[in-house]
Amino acid sequence: MAENQLMHGLKRQYAKTLGFIEAGEDRGDDLAALARVIRMFKPDADLSAIKPIRPYVAGRSKYLADALAVLRQANAPMTPRAIARRVLAARGVPLVRRNLLNVECSLHAVLERMEGDGVERVGDEPKRWRVDTN
Repeated sequence: MAENQLMHGLKRQYAKTLGFIEAGEDRGDDLAALARVIRMFKPDADLSAIKPIRPYVAGRSKYLADALAVLRQANAPMTPRAIARRVLAARGVPLVRRNLLNVECSLHAVLERMEGDGVERVGDEPKRWRVDTN
């Protein structure tokens, strides 16, 4: 039998709270409260079967200013990975795979959005970017 909207919403909130806890936030009290409410409506609920949902992290454009500065100093179009390496070095962040992928993925999204508005895409594959000179 399908579960009702209330239980679906409670389980989803429980999963989100688990995600925040995995991300390092202190939400143990919230998790315990959600578990109690879920058990009020469904005493036999298996809470261990609920998988965490990774929290949304806003602020993809927080690297934009640094990326534009890197592109202005560059003599040639650059790939997002090359830009990400220079941005991490400028910020003093360790150049490890996770940091590099986070910045690179953010730059992919923000540079696509900025295309035609100060940033120009050069070539097809791999994507290379430069500051628009027009």
